[in-house]
Amino acid sequence: MLDFIRKGASSWMIKFLLGAIVIVFIFWGVGSFRSQRMDVVAKVNGEKIMTETFQYEYNQTLEQYSKMFGGSIPESMLKQLNIKQQVLDNLINKALIRQKAAEMGIRVSDQEVQQAILGIPVFKVNGVFDRRAYESALRNARLTPAGFENQVRETLLMEKLRAMLGAGLAVPDTEAKEHYRYKNQEINIAFVKVDSSQCEPEVKYTDEELTQWFDAHSAQYRTAPQIQLSYLLFDIASAERDSNVTDAEITQWYEEHKQDYHKDEQRRARHILIKVPENASDQEVQAKKKKAEAVLAKIKNGADFAEVAKEFSEDPGSGQKGGELGYFTRNTMVKPFADKAFSMKKGEVSDPVRTRFGWHIILLEDIKPEHTQPLEEVKEEIKKRLARQKANKVVWDRANAAYDEIIQMGSLEDFAKASGLSLKTTPMFSKSSPPAVLGRDPELLNNIFALSKGELTSLLDVPEGVMIAEVTEKKAPYIPAFEAVKDRVRQAYIKDKAKQLCREKARLMLEQAKKGGIESICKDGNCTVQETGFFKRTDQAANGKLPGPVARASLSLYSGKINPDDVLESGNSFFILAFKQAKDADMKGFEEAKKEISVKILQEKQKSVFENWLKHAREQAEIQVSKTFKNF
Repeated sequence: MLDFIRKGASSWMIKFLLGAIVIVFIFWGVGSFRSQRMDVVAKVNGEKIMTETFQYEYNQTLEQYSKMFGGSIPESMLKQLNIKQQVLDNLINKALIRQKAAEMGIRVSDQEVQQAILGIPVFKVNGVFDRRAYESALRNARLTPAGFENQVRETLLMEKLRAMLGAGLAVPDTEAKEHYRYKNQEINIAFVKVDSSQCEPEVKYTDEELTQWFDAHSAQYRTAPQIQLSYLLFDIASAERDSNVTDAEITQWYEEHKQDYHKDEQRRARHILIKVPENASDQEVQAKKKKAEAVLAKIKNGADFAEVAKEFSEDPGSGQKGGELGYFTRNTMVKPFADKAFSMKKGEVSDPVRTRFGWHIILLEDIKPEHTQPLEEVKEEIKKRLARQKANKVVWDRANAAYDEIIQMGSLEDFAKASGLSLKTTPMFSKSSPPAVLGRDPELLNNIFALSKGELTSLLDVPEGVMIAEVTEKKAPYIPAFEAVKDRVRQAYIKDKAKQLCREKARLMLEQAKKGGIESICKDGNCTVQETGFFKRTDQAANGKLPGPVARASLSLYSGKINPDDVLESGNSFFILAFKQAKDADMKGFEEAKKEISVKILQEKQKSVFENWLKHAREQAEIQVSKTFKNF
């Protein structure tokens, strides 16, 4: 980009662009821009971490979290995550790793970076690295090739350093065996679940108590910042309808992008899955195979495959659909399954096939050969694509021209009047509930909410086209009056008090269970004692019977400690637990699992050594954090 500007500095277009940039700086100011680009966030042994670097990493991290939360992060979660500190710590760690690796003579060559990138599956088409797939994936992730390649280099450098630090570590067979025994022990837990909703009818309250509760918890009713916009929308849909796409343009696009219309061979199948647990013994594997063979025998004797699948398949996704998997390519299925499915004839039923999920019986229903879609088949799709591209250019050109005029006039409203256009107005809205016309792009919303009343946005890329908007109203967060949120306060008060009541009830039940056994607390029929059934430590949900934290806590119980010290809490539920039975690990599967276990233990040791090394490096380093970070 810089080369382009230097080479074309004499052209009228570049001069115009540079002039426009100067005008924008005159209107909006450059002080904060310059200071943000030049400020140092921190120094690590003298190496500077610039604000620009921090800002980029912060935005990337914020966007990742935003996607996890469906577009917006709750304020309470933002504080809990402390993303600012996360990002700074990560940048400091990267600097220390670079510095220490250089001292130790560890390097990552350009060729190593290239080989790592060439091996990433998402960048491949038909098993071969594809430059367009690479660039497209990076664009979608808002990364530049240089930035991504630097990330890969840093990852490889850390892996090399970690490997060097952990070079002398080993895992004796005795340690692997003890790990296997520990992980494969099984226990059965009895439990009683008490939901706080059961105690809600017991909660009594007065208006005075609700008011006092509101006063103590008023902060949680604080509203989010809100703004209102007036805007012009340059609608891409109407421009698309006016776009003229010729047959010649469609043909040219098709020829240039023919590879995009190549379809790998696809097969449609049904399957029946008989699950085999992880680390299953040879005896258990064979027992599951016999079960699969018995199911297969039913099909060979004339039973309908789909009906048998509904009855016997242990695949929750396809079982109730008669084992239907739809069409798939070879690389979308695990290798043993794909190898078998792509070697079968249409209508054929396979013998049991083993994958990491268990034993599969496959019915091949149809085959779509590898082919390239002809132009006539994709003509309308290409036409729409090209019309969209043309329309996109048209609306951006219109929006850019309008923006220049708005800047010259100094008013969005004046421009709208002069152009005979009507400004539209959004309702007041917060970041978490933007109007549909804006979409839910976190970065776009952050930029808009950073503006002051009366300020103009830049050109906004929104779902329906391009928008130019002005902030017409801003409302700071405030705590509403009690009467305005009385219903919400009442509901929250009842839930809070009910939870307290049920917690105390559950504790009394636990004390009774410790004295008379867990069955004694439900003898009046006021509750139900359930059992998890035997489960291993690797099962984080106790056969789906307990929440993860409760299931993990139950693993500390044994014949010498029947009950935990306190009730276990998860969300709005309380659990009274009691140890029932234990079953020693079946060591027959150890030899088969030994290699995988040893690798896992070694990785954990290497991770621990690396983390301790990094902690020590931080303690010894000279780290200075500037006011720029504190005020960010």
